[in-house]
Amino acid sequence: MKIAVITANIGGSSNNTICKQTVKCDIYKLDNSNFPSRKNAMHPRLVGKIPKMLGWELYPDYDYYIWIDNSFSIKKETSIEWLINQLGNTEIALFKHPNRSSIKEEFDFMHYQMVRGDQYLIQRYSGEPMEEQISKYYQNESFIDNKLFACGCFVYSQKLVENSQNLMKDWFYHNCIWSVQDQLSLPYLLQKYKTNYNTIEKNIFETLQNL
Repeated sequence: MKIAVITANIGGSSNNTICKQTVKCDIYKLDNSNFPSRKNAMHPRLVGKIPKMLGWELYPDYDYYIWIDNSFSIKKETSIEWLINQLGNTEIALFKHPNRSSIKEEFDFMHYQMVRGDQYLIQRYSGEPMEEQISKYYQNESFIDNKLFACGCFVYSQKLVENSQNLMKDWFYHNCIWSVQDQLSLPYLLQKYKTNYNTIEKNIFETLQNL
């Protein structure tokens, strides 16, 4: 069993820690020192989506891939094994969003906060066509907007990406043509591809603090 664990801080230095694990895994920590910044072509937030969504392309031939945001550290030696076990027989395991349950709820929350002057959100998403993005998804009558995931950590298998057309590649594409708020596109794409996925019902923040 070959496992790749990928984390990145594009535009800064990678400062999270991942302790030695009970299962063998290769850890890739990417930052300005070892990953191209593409500053003349892409914003750092979009560059950061490359290892997050296309890690299987950067590091082929692994059975499993785990993405961990730079803001999270792995402190227990059994954490990676626990994450792999969340897959079961599915292709990808995702944490349920702890506060909201649809992409419309997420957009409404963000819009309200940005109107109130939330600089964290304004600096990241001002000018992104998120309302148009959701409107486009809603034009698909088969899309049911009743899922939202916290995308700071997830695990997927090679089965998810073994075809030339796959969800992860399309996820990156939607971040390019729509918005880099990647939580908005993922539920739509999971339905589009009829992906066999598992929802981790635990709170992502509480869980990763204790992993």
